[in-house]
Amino acid sequence: MSTAPESGGRPGHRGQMDPWTTGTPAYRVTLVGGMGLTFAGILAVLAAAFVGAEAASTLRTVGLYLIVAGLLTHVVSIGLRKRQAAQIIRARRDSASNDTDER
Repeated sequence: MSTAPESGGRPGHRGQMDPWTTGTPAYRVTLVGGMGLTFAGILAVLAAAFVGAEAASTLRTVGLYLIVAGLLTHVVSIGLRKRQAAQIIRARRDSASNDTDER
């Protein structure tokens, strides 16, 4: 049994939403994908410290590209979440204005 209100917020925090449970599938995929790419890049850079000079250069370059791709993907997920939050706020504002018009 969930104690969170139907709006997706936490109990006692009216109006706040948990971004993971209320986020779109696109947001979740880009968020996790960005974290995965960044993690893979960090592992590649760390691995470059333990291999020969020629392989280290390649691993370091690949690792840095993965980190940059991960950060960019993460920024895209923030944009997706911001767009969804704006839509939710707009819908709440519209429903609130409709409620006051009916009175």
